[in-house]
Amino acid sequence: MTQIINLFRRNFLKKLVALIAAFFMWIFVMAEQDPSIEGSYTVPLTMSNAPYELVAICDDKTIQVEARAPRSNFVKYDANAFRAYADLEGLEAGEHQISPKVIMPQGFELLETKPFIIKVKLDPLIEQQTPIILMTTGAVAQDVIISNIRKSMDMVTLVGPKSFVEQVNKVYGTLNLSNNTSSFETQIPMNAVDANNNVVQRVRVVPSVITVSVDVDSGVKKKIVPIVPEISVADGWEINRISVEPTQMEIVGAESVVNSITSLRTAPFIVQTGQKFFRITMKLQIPDGVTVKSDEVIVSAEIVRKASVRDQP
Repeated sequence: MTQIINLFRRNFLKKLVALIAAFFMWIFVMAEQDPSIEGSYTVPLTMSNAPYELVAICDDKTIQVEARAPRSNFVKYDANAFRAYADLEGLEAGEHQISPKVIMPQGFELLETKPFIIKVKLDPLIEQQTPIILMTTGAVAQDVIISNIRKSMDMVTLVGPKSFVEQVNKVYGTLNLSNNTSSFETQIPMNAVDANNNVVQRVRVVPSVITVSVDVDSGVKKKIVPIVPEISVADGWEINRISVEPTQMEIVGAESVVNSITSLRTAPFIVQTGQKFFRITMKLQIPDGVTVKSDEVIVSAEIVRKASVRDQP
């Protein structure tokens, strides 16, 4: 022990000077070999502490972080070691300008973020029910006919920021009928689109898929039936003469459906008082499962006053 102490005391001043020189030499070498430099990272931007039932909408998905650190740090760390976020705590619905915050590994000095200010919109999260539109493409085989189409539901729920849900013009699914020869069941995805048929982002359709069942009948039948105008007149008036063009029409459908149809009737029409003669185009009431070449006919009629008792000879 005494030998060690004597060894330490011997030439103490020279040893102290050498130690100090070595320390400064180390600092010099480290400064030369690992100098402080500036660099940048592209870091994903997240939203933090969003208020309850509000959705944060921001066009900036990433920010550029400008930092200063020893050269070795830039080799050691990548963008995954950084975290950039916008603190939304205490904010209300509306548009806000926020300076993003950055958490960095030890040894980095933050110089700036680009952009320095980001725009964030806080939008209420809403739910809204809307009807489904079912569109079809293609056609079944020529020797069969569709007798019925059933959806598992008629309404779906839209979930999303209010300003985006309000952009939805319709929700639709597409049913492909091509070359089907028998009844089938299929899953149809739902699409929420705007007035220009563009899918509305940030809006979720619940459920996103519905079930559609299609009944296909192999027995197709054609039948010609008369057209019956549904016309009524005011009290004191009566129909003197009526004609319809065409007087009859061919219907096509499943045999079980067509057999039960004896005529095609027009939509109801009430003649205005004093209208003695008219010629109008009227819509036909087409039963489900039946197809016709046209759903319109032309009806002509003459209306006269009813003869009173004193008018009779």
